Amino acid sequence: MCVEDIDRLLVDVARDNQLLVNAHYSMIVCADMDKIDKTANFIEAALFQQGIIPSRNAYNQLELFRCALPGVGVELKKYDWFLTTADAALCFFFRETLPSDEKSDFLIRFTDRQGIPVGIDPADLPMRTNRINNRNKFVLGPSGSGKSFFMNALVQQYMLYNMDVVIVDTGHSYSGLCAYFGGRYITWSDTKPITMNPFAIGEDEYNIEKKDFLVTLVCLLWKGADGTVSPVERDVISNVISAYYADCFGEKTNNIDKLDFNSFYEFALHKIPQIKSEERIPFDLDEFRYVLKKFYRAGEFDAILNEAADSSLFSERFIVFEIDAVKENRILFPIVTLVIMDVFIQKMRHRKDQRKALIIEEAWKAIASPLMGSYILYLYKTVRKFWGEAIVVTQELGDIIGNAVVKDSILNNSDTVCLLDQSKFMENYTEIAKLLAITETERKKIFTIGKLDNTADRSRFKEVYIRRGSTGEVFGVEVSIFQYLAFTTEKPEKSAVETYAKHFGNYQSGLEAFVSDLGKSGLALDTFVRRVNQTNAPIKIAEEYFKPDFT
Repeated sequence: MCVEDIDRLLVDVARDNQLLVNAHYSMIVCADMDKIDKTANFIEAALFQQGIIPSRNAYNQLELFRCALPGVGVELKKYDWFLTTADAALCFFFRETLPSDEKSDFLIRFTDRQGIPVGIDPADLPMRTNRINNRNKFVLGPSGSGKSFFMNALVQQYMLYNMDVVIVDTGHSYSGLCAYFGGRYITWSDTKPITMNPFAIGEDEYNIEKKDFLVTLVCLLWKGADGTVSPVERDVISNVISAYYADCFGEKTNNIDKLDFNSFYEFALHKIPQIKSEERIPFDLDEFRYVLKKFYRAGEFDAILNEAADSSLFSERFIVFEIDAVKENRILFPIVTLVIMDVFIQKMRHRKDQRKALIIEEAWKAIASPLMGSYILYLYKTVRKFWGEAIVVTQELGDIIGNAVVKDSILNNSDTVCLLDQSKFMENYTEIAKLLAITETERKKIFTIGKLDNTADRSRFKEVYIRRGSTGEVFGVEVSIFQYLAFTTEKPEKSAVETYAKHFGNYQSGLEAFVSDLGKSGLALDTFVRRVNQTNAPIKIAEEYFKPDFT
């Protein structure tokens, strides 16, 4: 066998003109005595699987250790070298190094697989180096994988860079973080719905993009998120909108006193019959009138599109729209989501010099329909021009497989993909890998998430795979107890912190007092939380359960 190996080697050397070199590689293992043999055996087995047989030397340990230090390799003796080809010798060189901060002034802090802090730039540096073409992100992780944990950590660091962040949420995942930064947390209720007036714009704001948005909105009101609009119907609505604003900004023949849905509805019912008569085209005016009447004056949803949004939203840095209350409403859910996205676009245009992000959690399902596809595509392409990014977050496998809008509008315009623990998707991962263009090498990285024995001496953390462009790395999202409590989606923990925040007057003071009391109590977090929730008052908890010297 050795003779055959030598012959094959000589043939390769002669045919490919390979260089023969003397080589030496030392592997030094440092571990506790009870672990050293297990570690060495693991290394030997791994090398043997690659056809490599290492040598364990005991007679010259000091000599080998000294020669492993930089600059002392010249002391190696002849018996420590072996003859091989240059190609084979190079295969033993490590390409990896310990991770270090990227050279950028926009760093988001994570850790490596062992907990060493490292900063990466998810936006600017990869754009400058052409690794990515846009800052948009797509986040996928099943329930319980740490998706909200990762997103809270990302948003918290975004806020430290004075970014404008708008979040459309359906699960109260960001209530703690929003309260900590003093942001606006806007929820939907029947008595106080989220209201907007997308029709109220100035003449300088009216452009082709705004017109397309209003056409999409009217089609959505009429046909619903899953409906379809014929080219004739869409053109009629487009013409009505053009005539509406031409009248408002120029002719003023219809005495439109206020730009809102009410005046547009009245104008449309007057204008559409004219268009039908002049162009001799079919258009179901009765259906249009009846379906849209619920959004008109005195209708069921008359306030939604006729009352102006709070103008302070355009200067607010952190806004969370919590629309959990309407997520089951097939009529309102897509409309509210679409109008909130328009608020972000207006904000994006008004604050051109401000870095900004729109984060759409599970609410994106409301707009992932063919009717909305063109608007989503417009949003994704436009946000790049205004120093912004759009982030879509989802947890369902079925949401991304087979959905044309996700593929054509979202994934194709999201050069950064963030994946949490994918083990639940392992059986069907071929489809996901094809959709996300994940190579076999990258897939191996992804399936190591949460599988390493790397939890010793570390605080709470989750792992995430972040791919910028074609290649990605696995990082740890490791946070302090303060951050964990602000990020948590566990209802008992959120309630306990909110009890402290209410008592101390603001979220930051309450959070600091909560962590301080937790440390002084000596109790486990779950026990401490349970006792806070039982009495609903932090002072009573301190008096009853803490040590006598606690004051």
